[in-house]
Amino acid sequence: MKKFVKASLVAAMLAAPIMADEEFGGIGVTIYQIRDGVKVAEVIPGTPAADTKLQAGDVITAVDGVSLKGNDIEASKSMLRGTVNKPLEITYVSEGETYTATIRRAQITVKDLESAKVESWYNKAEFNAQELETYASATESNNKQLVAVLQQGSLVASDAKVRATNLNGIYVERVNEFAPAPKVNGNMKPASALLKGFSRKAISFDLKSAGTAIITILNSDGAEVASLRADNAQPGFNTLRWNGENVPSGRYLVRIDHNGSVSGKNAVLK
Repeated sequence: MKKFVKASLVAAMLAAPIMADEEFGGIGVTIYQIRDGVKVAEVIPGTPAADTKLQAGDVITAVDGVSLKGNDIEASKSMLRGTVNKPLEITYVSEGETYTATIRRAQITVKDLESAKVESWYNKAEFNAQELETYASATESNNKQLVAVLQQGSLVASDAKVRATNLNGIYVERVNEFAPAPKVNGNMKPASALLKGFSRKAISFDLKSAGTAIITILNSDGAEVASLRADNAQPGFNTLRWNGENVPSGRYLVRIDHNGSVSGKNAVLK
């Protein structure tokens, strides 16, 4: 009985992950359907999902407040996929605790790596992850970033030797999430501040000169999350305390206005 259950789960995992030669707006997970939602088989490095605390084994139970319970795998996949650069909120269970995360979809491309061509490239039959990634990068002509190589829906481990069968290269192309920093008096002044740290308790930054620094945190929709002010800030390293415990995990723009210049940097809140 246990062998039958295990075999059924493996079959479900292999059927559900992203397939060859696809292009879509997604968050970067491979999944399979269970009773209460979808279980995460892999979080693909370099994708939006990897910027969150989501991990293999977690169960996504809802997307934008809509339950995945009772869905088939295609219905659940269609809810996770969508317009590139559009955010979605997932609810998921990890180690018995329920969390939410806001994730902005990226353009994900899955390319089949044909075994004959890979073997011909290296003139051998077995490969490690670095060799496969080198091949996938060299044979992809556009500017998409290769983030992983999968075999039958599972990440190829860096220290494992595999044959060139059922391989997929996973590429990510992220849309610029935020508008450029505004111009001052029609001209962009050189930034006089640099973000150095961003956590739920503190924001750290370097200043080139003394003066008031205004730090604004914007979410992926461009809405202001918080605004902080450091009067009489000194040149060099500065830290401002703030309370971000109730702010959702995800990518933010931290903008620093200082002495007539404006700098902005994308940062991830985990």
